[in-house]
Amino acid sequence: MTNFLNTLCTTRQLVHIFHMLRLYFLRHGKAKTDADLADIDRPLAERGRLDAAQMARQLTDWVEGPNLVLCSAAQRARETLASIIPSLNGNILINIELRLYTFDPTEVLGRLAEIPQSNATVLLIGHNPALEIATKFLTADGSPAAMHQLNTKFPPCALATLQFNTDSWPAIGAKTGRLVRFSTPKED
Repeated sequence: MTNFLNTLCTTRQLVHIFHMLRLYFLRHGKAKTDADLADIDRPLAERGRLDAAQMARQLTDWVEGPNLVLCSAAQRARETLASIIPSLNGNILINIELRLYTFDPTEVLGRLAEIPQSNATVLLIGHNPALEIATKFLTADGSPAAMHQLNTKFPPCALATLQFNTDSWPAIGAKTGRLVRFSTPKED
């Protein structure tokens, strides 16, 4: 049966057949510290640019392309997006949102609940501690390696991949997701 499905369907089609949502939380790369700039205007540091480029290479290898990207309006988040966007496939709607320039996980979760059902795979680029707390809130279980990494640290440019057994974004909530993968720029 699996070979039959693999032959007939792409990964994105399988997600729709089995009514699953996939969510990628990407923390922006390391930002410069500059007292002369407002926090929202801080660009990526050299380390942040290198890490974003490394994540772009990883994304090319294994990420199912999102059909919606939601990105914080902060300069460092937009620069992280610019680094990875060439690695993503397909027709992608990109929204840069001031609302996602937040450190509050309830804002992130509220935004997720507003996503139209037609977007089965979403990438959200944002900030800590909002992304780490939201990931832990949504995660019921996951691979042991991914769970260990999440519970250790959510470093700059880390990517959490969650899967939900529903086709409705408003239906996701506490402990409804599975942490499929947790990746950092340090991995090869």
